[in-house]
Amino acid sequence: MIGSSRWFACALLLWLGGPVLAQAPERGDGSITIVDDPEVTQGDFYAETRGWNVVSGSTDEGFAFCAAETATPELTWRFGYDIGPQWQIAIKHPFSGETPYGTFEVDGHKSGISGWGSGEWVILFPHKGEYERIAKGSRMEIRLGDIWYEMQLKGTAAAALKVQECVASRGNPEGAAAPRNAARPVALARTASAGASQMPDPNRRGEEFVGNCRTDYASYRCMAATLTPTIGNGQAELVYDPSGSEFSYIVQTDKNDLSEVWVEFGGQPYRYMGRWSSDGRCRSPLPDQNPQVIANLGHDAWKLCIE
Repeated sequence: MIGSSRWFACALLLWLGGPVLAQAPERGDGSITIVDDPEVTQGDFYAETRGWNVVSGSTDEGFAFCAAETATPELTWRFGYDIGPQWQIAIKHPFSGETPYGTFEVDGHKSGISGWGSGEWVILFPHKGEYERIAKGSRMEIRLGDIWYEMQLKGTAAAALKVQECVASRGNPEGAAAPRNAARPVALARTASAGASQMPDPNRRGEEFVGNCRTDYASYRCMAATLTPTIGNGQAELVYDPSGSEFSYIVQTDKNDLSEVWVEFGGQPYRYMGRWSSDGRCRSPLPDQNPQVIANLGHDAWKLCIE
C-alpha cells in the first residue's frame, strides 16, 4: 500500500508539471547526477568560457554528463545535463538526505523545486524551461528550508551554450565544432532585426591579422579577418578565437565610427546585438536598443577590445 501511495504521489507531481521527487543516486538505478554519482568514474576538463569551467563525466559504460562550474570564496555551484537528458543544478553545501520542498526563482519568475544532499553538494532538478532562464537571467535565488542562496548570473549564456556543445560531442573537445578558421560554412542569422543592416557574409574573408582581444570575462589571442561591408558602411571584419572558446564577432562600422555587431558561439546562427560605440580601443553596446536586441544582449556585460 505504501508503494502504491508513493507511485501516486510521483504521478500527481508529473501531472501537475512539478519536478520528480529527488533521491540519492545508487549504482544501477539508471540515473546520473552531475556531482557525487557513484557510477561516475572519470571527470575531464572540457573548456573554459567567461569565468566558467565546463567539465564532463563518464561511467564505465561511457559518457554521462556535462556541466559548467563557477567558484568564489563564498560559493561554488554548477549546472548541466546528464545523458538522460535531465538538467540539474548542484550547489556546494553541507547537507545530507532529501531537501525540503522549496522555491527556485530567476528574475522574479518562481517555481517549486526539490533535491537531495550528498553531504558535500545539494543537487536540484528544476523544470526544463528554467535552463534558458538561467542562461538569460541576471539573478537566481534558491530556498529550501535553511538552504538559501542568491547568485548573480554572469556569463551563463556562454556557459549554457558550451554545455550543450559538450553534450553534443559527448564530452570530447575534438568532436566539438571546428575552429573558426577552419574551412567550413558559418551559420548565418535566421532573421534580420528591425533597423539592422544586412550582415556581411562571414564566409567571404579577405586579409587576416593576429591581435589580442579582451572582454569583461577573458583576455585571449584572436584573429581578425576583413569582410566585404554592405552598402552604406565603411568597413567590416570578423573577430574570432581560433580555439573556439570565445564568441565570434562580426563588426560592421559606418563613417561615423558607429558599429553594428553580430555574435556567434558554438556553431549557432549569428545573433544581432545592435549598435555599438567605440572609445578608440573598445566597443560596447549603446544604451538605446530595440526590444529584440535587449533580449539578445540579456544581462551579460558586453564589450570587445582589440589591441
